[in-house]
Amino acid sequence: MQSLLKPLLIGITTLLLLSACSSSERLISIEDMERSDISPEQLVERIPDYREDLKTLSGNGRAIVSEPGGSDRVTLQFRSDREKSLITIRTSVGIEGGQILVDTDSLLIYNRVDKYAEKVSLNQSNLTSIGSLASLNMLDMFSFTFQPDDIRGIYEDETHFVAVLDDRSQVTILKSDGFIQKVTQSGADAAYSQIDYEGYAQIEDFYLPRKITILSNDGDSKATFLVQRLEVNTTLLPMEISIPENIPIYRI
Repeated sequence: MQSLLKPLLIGITTLLLLSACSSSERLISIEDMERSDISPEQLVERIPDYREDLKTLSGNGRAIVSEPGGSDRVTLQFRSDREKSLITIRTSVGIEGGQILVDTDSLLIYNRVDKYAEKVSLNQSNLTSIGSLASLNMLDMFSFTFQPDDIRGIYEDETHFVAVLDDRSQVTILKSDGFIQKVTQSGADAAYSQIDYEGYAQIEDFYLPRKITILSNDGDSKATFLVQRLEVNTTLLPMEISIPENIPIYRI
């Protein structure tokens, strides 16, 4: 099952999954930056915050996944609100391979090809890296936000701010427009090691990334999600997975 679903889940998340901002290839380290005098409140005010106005998100795109042993290309269709995300994966030849439903406390994976379903609690400490990545709500991934109280330190250079959060995540923000360029995490339980955002474009009243690159926690896998269609604040069809009665649902 992992060979089928891993391209989707790494590519989201939970892909999923992006280049008005400067290239994400340049490494930015707080060791090379100065402590900033800007307050947490002032920094957060610079970052677009769509939590009140952005209610739903839907679209599709291509995920390109590179991991030890080769690479894969799949097509993703997704729709998401603040409570749920539903992602459908299609193989390169157009076959629907599986679906993932993420809600506030669980993750349901349906592998249509291998006729297998699995439900996992998001609170489990032993989630696989795949399950951890899928636990990211798609709408939250496209519009990453944090609060002033989450910030424990701010650094800057000529073009960037870096906010260090209480959970030791680091968020790189472009000074020019307030767009988030990179989110990094550390620790064995982190769902990913890094997410890069590129290609911000205006969609109605929102600026959202059109390319998202995710590095797995162990750094061995990389997925790039290229958005082809994106719609905001539309009425979504019900987010449900129809699993045949003869398919067992394994609960972990």
